[in-house]
Amino acid sequence: MQKHAIFLTTALLFSGLANAGASGEDLAPKLGQANVEPVRVASTNTVRAGSGAAADSETDQAANGDTAPTALQFYASDKTFEFLLERQGSVLGLDNAHANIGFLLSEERDNAVTAAIMFDAQPAFLATFNFAFGLRAYAGLLGQENNDILAIGANIEASYVLPIEQFPVQLSAELGYAPDILSFGQADRIFDWNVRAGLAVTDNIDAFVGFRFLQFDTRPGDTELDDHLHIGISYRL
Repeated sequence: MQKHAIFLTTALLFSGLANAGASGEDLAPKLGQANVEPVRVASTNTVRAGSGAAADSETDQAANGDTAPTALQFYASDKTFEFLLERQGSVLGLDNAHANIGFLLSEERDNAVTAAIMFDAQPAFLATFNFAFGLRAYAGLLGQENNDILAIGANIEASYVLPIEQFPVQLSAELGYAPDILSFGQADRIFDWNVRAGLAVTDNIDAFVGFRFLQFDTRPGDTELDDHLHIGISYRL
């Protein structure tokens, strides 16, 4: 009789919760479940000033179920041009991540394709900064014959938005390094760093100015694919 009473009480409890329209979050504390999926936070890797309008737009996208926005980025200097496509969202089954692929063209016909997988980290003691770390692969198609390169290296990013409501400039820095052991072809190592300052122009368009240094250390000699001041835009789809 006691088992039948427990079963009947449990059945009535579930029936009452279902009729009341209880959500998964309501059931979790009652059933001892700890695997309710958390709300995904949008990545802040793409250079943008983080204005209120842009933040509201991303919030609306998340509310509509679009938690993985795509961004197109273009920059040009006197000698180089790069197009980059970035996708934010889950990467390799991990949340708070983004991946991108870029195509760099130079006047000297030293071109490169880069691809990165980055994971966002937010230290509690540095809440005003955004950090990301991950891997970046390089494929260099250099102008010199038989001097192609393939390498895999580590990459870190950091950004900070100035706390000025009328002028929310975002400062960002990126550093990549591929060691000799992970560089193939004619490459010994790769150095890649980039600093920028960006400002939101519209809800989904940002403008930025920056400086990038990208050097391939090769056996015939060092090749600098980019070491110029550049300007560009980022467009979020």
